[in-house]
Amino acid sequence: MGAKARKTVLWLACYLLLLLGSAPAQLLRFFVPPEMSIGSFSGSLWQGSLHQFAWRGFTLAEAHWQLTLSAWQPALRLELRGAQEGMHGSGTLRGWLRPQLHDWQLSAPAEWVRQQLPLPLPITAQGQLQLRLQQGEFSPHGCVSLSGGSVNWQNAQLATPLGELVLANVQGQLSCDAKGALALVLKQDSAHVSLTGRGTVGVDGRYQFSGLLRSGPVLPESMKPLINQLGRANAQGQYVWQLQGRYQ
Repeated sequence: MGAKARKTVLWLACYLLLLLGSAPAQLLRFFVPPEMSIGSFSGSLWQGSLHQFAWRGFTLAEAHWQLTLSAWQPALRLELRGAQEGMHGSGTLRGWLRPQLHDWQLSAPAEWVRQQLPLPLPITAQGQLQLRLQQGEFSPHGCVSLSGGSVNWQNAQLATPLGELVLANVQGQLSCDAKGALALVLKQDSAHVSLTGRGTVGVDGRYQFSGLLRSGPVLPESMKPLINQLGRANAQGQYVWQLQGRYQ
């Protein structure tokens, strides 16, 4: 290829990139799967927004993106705002063949998260859930690696038919298990109750949790029959609590 031909190819490539950069974000509508619903797009392919996103019961009021570079890799910087008050997040999706999550922070009301769980009792939750993730990698087979992953439920409290259950602050550490499931090690301690345990969520939606629960010194008398349903306490006054199921 001669010098003139190379210049022509380079000029055409730059021109195509310029056209792509100024293309409206509305073009993405042609690639949206039919099961997803998006109200509108604004901006360009390089820097734009979508509004009123809905998929399988999950909704977002808006999401903003910007194509950039991170660690010399193509990256997509995202900012999310949920339809529920107090739900927001931001982070970067970067990489080539296997994209990575980088520097993510998510916040959501505990009650919204509780609504996603098929609990047998009419329970409402209070407080705010905070998720932080320094870096994570996922594949179609599940969780590949996680670092710096944590969950914190601040001012945690549950309202049940038997009364209020104060949990104070609930802390958890995230990791990947050998089968590709997302694993959570949980600990919590308050004057009402204390809990330690471990749970997993698989790529197929199956979840399970196993932990040890102990009554606190000021647990309301109305709550004690509920805890006693877990069975007999061990020598340390702890009850075994197990939970499993599958997300629809």
